[in-house]
Amino acid sequence: MRWLGLLLLALPAAGFAQGVDPEAKRLLLQGNAAAENNPTAAVAEYQKAVAKAPGFAAAHYNLGVVYERQAKYAEAEAAYRKAIEVDGAYLAAVENLANLALRQSEPKKAEQILFEAIRRHPADLGLRNRLIAVWLGGDKIDAAETEAKKILKADEKNTGALVNLATVFFRRGQYELATTVLDRAKEIDPNEAKIWINLGFVYLAQGDKTKAVEAFAKATALRKDLPEAYNNLGALSVDAHDYEGAITAFRQAIALYPTFAKAYVNLGNALKGAKQYAEAEKAYLEAQKLDPEDPAVLYNLGVLHLDNELDQVDRLKRWDIAREYLSKYMDKATLRPDERERLTGLIAESERGKKREERRIAAEERRKQREQRQKAPEGGEKKPEGTGSPG
Repeated sequence: MRWLGLLLLALPAAGFAQGVDPEAKRLLLQGNAAAENNPTAAVAEYQKAVAKAPGFAAAHYNLGVVYERQAKYAEAEAAYRKAIEVDGAYLAAVENLANLALRQSEPKKAEQILFEAIRRHPADLGLRNRLIAVWLGGDKIDAAETEAKKILKADEKNTGALVNLATVFFRRGQYELATTVLDRAKEIDPNEAKIWINLGFVYLAQGDKTKAVEAFAKATALRKDLPEAYNNLGALSVDAHDYEGAITAFRQAIALYPTFAKAYVNLGNALKGAKQYAEAEKAYLEAQKLDPEDPAVLYNLGVLHLDNELDQVDRLKRWDIAREYLSKYMDKATLRPDERERLTGLIAESERGKKREERRIAAEERRKQREQRQKAPEGGEKKPEGTGSPG
């Protein structure tokens, strides 16, 4: 159970010193209006805003959000750091900066970012909660539990600490305790999306997919910037064979988190279910590019070619492609004996499938030759009657 999420775009009512140029505020609002459908235009508006008012933290922050959605991570990091530089109390930028480090598999960097912010703002419980989330991502379960309980001792209604404590219980397999803590958090703040997304994970672990769907849907209704919630909602939609709904959810997750490799794998599965095989292959290949160490992509590509004939793929070559992907998966993945046996069966099926296809192609060729012989005149060209020489 891991919650990241991008924060929403800031409005000009927050994150800037008194006396910010009204024109800069107007440019920020114009950028916000363009951000979803035309991020390039949004970037241009935010850049104009920071040029007009260099100390406008909200504009630097929003620039970072849009850059992150475009997978321009170096630019996003620079923008978040600039927001913090001009306004040391702009903690939303600190959270996004830490999230960005986590998404790039740099937990120590995320931890350092938060330690520095906590030193500047020791009374801010939100930063301490974010540090706990980083510890949970690094399996520092005991330290996370201790810190969450310290926060709750200072503020028993702190929903962030309750969510983190529930995550500790979840990671230990104590699902009933996790649910009890999250229900308490929900009573305090029913509109906090983090509570609902974590409830969704608990319900999934308990096998209650109906409640999980409801929880993830509630989370995405409350906040539109939670790629993990959309990804899990999409996975549950695939289970329910609602492939179009799943495709929409996965595309929303990817729009928020462009390098979300697992969402691309799941998108491939949904597209395959919708019989959009060429698009499924593209999604799997993008996932492979983003996370070449994940062997699951190889399996999905192998099964895609094994079960389906894709356009622009040679009928015979298809089976070789399937066998190659599945063999690579067997070499890279850690498999139980039953999984290895099943995979061996799939590889054997690719070999049998190729032989069947070869026989089918040979039979089609023989049929074509027969049809050509039947169409050809017998014994050469006949002369019309009555055209011979006179007797």
